Order: sequence, then C-alpha cells, then structure tokens
Amino acid sequence: MRRTFVCLVVLLLAARAGADQPKGRLLLDHWYAAYLNGAKAGFVHTTVREFGSGTKILRTVNELDLRVKRFKDDVRMFMQTGTDETPAGKVTGVFMRQGLAEGQQLVLTGTVDDEQLHVKVTGLANPMDKKIWWNDQVIGLYGEMNLFRNKKVKPGDTFSYMHYEPSLNAVVTVKVTVKDFEEIDNNGRKLKLLRVESRPDKILGVQLPASSLWLNKDLDVVRSQVEMEGLGKLVLVQTSKEEAQRRDGPTAKLPDIGLTNLIRLNRRIEDPHETDSVTYRITLPNDDEPATAFVRDSRQKVARAKGKSFELTIQAIRKPDPDTDGGEDNVAEYLKSNDFINSKDAKVREFAAEAVGREKDPWRKAQRIERWVHDHMRVVNFSVAMATADHVARTLEGDCSEFAMLTAAMCRAAGVPARIAVGLVYAENKGMPTLAYHMWTEVCVAGQWLALDATLGRGSVGACHLKITHHSWNDTQSIAPLLPLTRVMLGKPAIEVIRTGAED
Repeated sequence: MRRTFVCLVVLLLAARAGADQPKGRLLLDHWYAAYLNGAKAGFVHTTVREFGSGTKILRTVNELDLRVKRFKDDVRMFMQTGTDETPAGKVTGVFMRQGLAEGQQLVLTGTVDDEQLHVKVTGLANPMDKKIWWNDQVIGLYGEMNLFRNKKVKPGDTFSYMHYEPSLNAVVTVKVTVKDFEEIDNNGRKLKLLRVESRPDKILGVQLPASSLWLNKDLDVVRSQVEMEGLGKLVLVQTSKEEAQRRDGPTAKLPDIGLTNLIRLNRRIEDPHETDSVTYRITLPNDDEPATAFVRDSRQKVARAKGKSFELTIQAIRKPDPDTDGGEDNVAEYLKSNDFINSKDAKVREFAAEAVGREKDPWRKAQRIERWVHDHMRVVNFSVAMATADHVARTLEGDCSEFAMLTAAMCRAAGVPARIAVGLVYAENKGMPTLAYHMWTEVCVAGQWLALDATLGRGSVGACHLKITHHSWNDTQSIAPLLPLTRVMLGKPAIEVIRTGAED
C-alpha cells in the first residue's frame, strides 16, 4: 500500500476530483478506514479489475478521501492513483487524477514503451506530452500489494524496490526492513501482526517520512501508520466498506492543520510588517543539513551554523536601489507563460492592463498589480488546493497561493519578470506570536529581486517573511517546486527571534 502520495496530497490540500468508475471484472475490493490522531477522517479504497480477452491487464486503483480542517474551514482531500500491470507484474501504464480547485483537476496518464514512460498531462493551460526514464523493475500497485507474500518475508529481512510516484512524475526507490511480530489492537480485535518499516529514498533532496506496515498471517497489509508533521499520525486500518465510509460526527474533532502547522515564536515582533531587520535562530532537528534548508539571497543571510541550528538574518529591501547591480540578467524564464502562471490568459491580461494603466516604471507597475489583487480578491476558500492563475482570474478568491499566482501572472503579462516565493510569515494567533507557511510574489527590477505580498497589499515586504525557496513554475506539471517546503515541515522546525532592527 503506497504511502508517499498521502504525504504529498496533504501539502496540496487537493479539492474533490470526480473519479471515473472503470469497467472490467472485479478481482479485489479493499477498504481502509483513515484516522488522524485517533479521529475518523475518511478512507482509502483499493480495487483491482481485470481487462482484456487475450493479454490480461490488471488495473489497480487507489482512492484517498480525507476530511480535515484548515483555519476552521472544512477541507475535502481527494486523490486517485493507479497502475496497469500484466499478471506477471510488468507495469504497462500509470495514471493519476488530482483536484486543483473547484471545477479544475489535473489528469496524468502514462504508457510504458521499452525503457521510457510516455506521460501526458491534461487539465492545465499547456497539456504535457513527454517521455521520462523507466525501469522494468518498477513495481505497480498490484505488485506492491503482493510484494510481501511473494517474497515470503520474515523477521530480519531487508530489501528495496522501485515504484512510480505520479505526483512528482518520478521513479522512487523504497527500502524495506521486516521487524518482528507484535500484538496490535486492530478495530477492537487483538491481532498478532508482523511489523514492516518502509522508507523512500530522498526525492529531489527531500526525505519523506517512513511508514510502518502490519501484515497478517497471509502477509497482506491490514494496517499502516505514518507520522506527518503538521497533520499528525495517519493510521489506515483494513475494514468493511460500511465502517470505512462511516462518519464520526462533525469535523470539529479533526485536527485543524492550519493551526497545527503554526510555528510558535519565543516573543512578539512589534509592527512586524514595518520591521526592516530581524535575526532568527532556526533549528531543524530532523534535517541532515539544516543551514541549506532556507535559500540565501540579497535579503536573507545564513550565519553561525552549528549542529542542527543556524541564524537567519533578513534585511528588507523596500525598493530598487539605482546604485546596485542586482546581477540577475537572465529574466526570460520569469516572463514566460506556463501552466500555473498563465500570463497569456485573456482575463489575466485584461486585469493586468486595468491595474497598470499608463504606468511605465516596472516597480510601480508591480506595486499597482499587488494592490489590485489585494483589493479585488477575497480570502474565503482555504479548501482550494493550488489553483492556476487563469482559474483564479475567474473566481477572484482563494488563499495566499492564489493571491501569489495571480499577482505573478499579471506582472508577467505587464512585462515585469515574476516568480513565486514560498516560506513563512509572521502571524499572531489569539495573541500568540507564530510563523505560518505562506506564499508570495517576487519581481525582478533592474536586475534586483523584490518581494510583494498581495495578501497583505502593503507595497513591499519586510523582515517577517522568511523565504524557503522560489520557483518560476516553468516546465512543471507536478508539485515538485513545493518539496523544499516539505523538507522544512518534516525537519520539525523550532524558531526563535534573536533580535530585531530596533534592538541593534
């Protein structure tokens, strides 16, 4: 039972996507109840169907359906993944269906051709059609379900295998260690089950969490558990359809992942968004190289790295410096229209022209766009996943990711190079100082990158925005640009304010 996709879909908070009901002879129909920190949150449904009158194909489909809360809003997360395999275990095809926003979904299909996977992605502005490396040793979902039985695993065994992760469009190696038998309370029944630890290799430098699996006497997975920072303990238990789909009352009992993802600070920062300089001490106990987790650029510097901690000093840059050569001369990448930052969209271009008017100065153009987005959008829908800019231009609602995407697209449409920044921002929750995960926009003016945040609409960004990474979102139809954010979340960050500019 694959677990990697669960971690990734939680980052996206995927909106509900309609799932086609496949035909074919049903061979297997398994249901798993999903619990978050002990509260019933949804289910995973796995089916295997047989197709073909000559050469048989086994199609395995996993559907994840979870409910959580995010800043008091109910969020429905849905993702469908699957593989086609021969009875001998050769993968012939892959697919994924993932919601991006209400009425918008990404659909990936892939067919195996010798040593290549021919992948097509639809649902975005520019459908993708490309080939990636493939290895015939990759195991599909059906192969994973039978892996332990086929290997006749026993305590002490270790091995590895490869599977395809569609949310990243990449092949991932998973290392497996078979532990010992344990007595487990499984749906009120005491069972003696064999525990297995499953750990994926790093993906683009990010270590996703390991999973614990428990096997019954037939070596089938009947229970699994993964600890996900910001979400908590996710446990899947094999059960009946009725029990898996049963709802245990209101979502009030479920964790609010908006609140659980807040990082507490040791003290308040007065007038945070007007503060021009702050030094933070950041500790990432679960990261191998903490000092590389936050990007270094003209506004933030890393110093005094020791063990799992380092200092990050941020100096606000409020406007272009005419006496400074920013050094960024390769801006073509940040002017292109792409699937997420679709600056060629007619509505995006219309709004950009309306916001900019007759303004010619690039920095003032960008500031006017930031103000337009701030004034015209509504922060109403935290259940949206990662809507594209053209979609946002038609709804004019969302959270920080939608504000950032639309701002970047409108800036590009107005001829101002722009990219998306991902990181943390100062926020107070019931009087408690915290940092919240956040997205904003950066624009390049005279070779200098300057930050804007349409969620706040203040015309510049101070020292209370801590950037983890930035990306143009070109040539990507996956969530790979968010993996550095995942790295920080899984690093279990602790952050202190050491000093502010007013104290220097």
